[in-house]
Amino acid sequence: MSTDEVNAWVLPAREEEGHFGARSVAIKNGQRVYKQATISVFGSPSSGEIKKEELRLESFERKPGSNEFDFENPKSRWHCENEEIERLASFLAGTFNTAGRYRLIDAASASATILSLLDSGDLDPGALGETLAGHADLTSVVTALTASASGLNAVEAAVIARRRSVLANLKLKATEPRTTERDMQSALEGHTWIFGGQYIGIAHRRNLTMLDEYDIPLVEANGALHIVELKGPNIKDLIKKHRNHQVVGNDVHLAVGQLINYLKQLDQQGAAMEQAFRNEHGVEYDMSRLCGTVVIGHSRHVPDFARKQIDQTIRTFNSHLSRVQVLTYEDLLDRAEMALRFEEDSLDSA
Repeated sequence: MSTDEVNAWVLPAREEEGHFGARSVAIKNGQRVYKQATISVFGSPSSGEIKKEELRLESFERKPGSNEFDFENPKSRWHCENEEIERLASFLAGTFNTAGRYRLIDAASASATILSLLDSGDLDPGALGETLAGHADLTSVVTALTASASGLNAVEAAVIARRRSVLANLKLKATEPRTTERDMQSALEGHTWIFGGQYIGIAHRRNLTMLDEYDIPLVEANGALHIVELKGPNIKDLIKKHRNHQVVGNDVHLAVGQLINYLKQLDQQGAAMEQAFRNEHGVEYDMSRLCGTVVIGHSRHVPDFARKQIDQTIRTFNSHLSRVQVLTYEDLLDRAEMALRFEEDSLDSA
């Protein structure tokens, strides 16, 4: 096969299986051996996030007595993944011409941005934070940056800038009439800081008991769980008039009842599940007397009442609950906004 006759093809995606497609090229189509290279992309079917890229190199011999190659039984097979592909590509491109230690940096990465600022001598922490906020690989440079006070301020500014962007998107979604519970859950995924700094992440699975699956099972630093039940933001009857007062609507009562049942099952099965997760998965949870939060509704979608009336009605309702609290998306996001403002003020005064 001459160098100007290269066969390449694309394989269709199977997104429901987490396979986002592949592309292949024939490296050699010889008399006895056929060689091909394939790059496949894999990710999360639910979020669409790319998790892994894989380069696979294979060679095949012709079937005995046939003109066809035996593609079912590779003679040899070798593969590499993610940054390994980058190293191989750099080697083939002649990047490593001399002996030594190298570090690969994507020209569009946060690391490249930092190097550019270092070269120019313009390393203002605030400007650096704003610049880094748009990069997806921010975590790859956190350790190096936090070695100095100015670097730490720059990283914190970048984190705050990115969180402000996330918060702005959530606020917009919560006010759109067509936004569903699933839309909000997807937008909140990976952003446990929205719920407060005491949470370090979410549980390794959403079904912690035999009967239930939770929207967001938050985990505190001591292993205690906090179950968050999400409902849609567009709840017209979030509160309603009853005689001479306002009361929460039926959707709120049903959501609270649902969460109470979750907590009841955790109370009943918690001790056994704690041991099972410890033995089988190596994770430590404290499932004793758990609490939870229902996030539901937004004042924008309640035309007959002002926000102050909604807040007062829900606050009165919460005062009679012990292990469950109700928040509107407005309250949740406003609290996150205030926390970010406090962090910004702390940076400004540092």
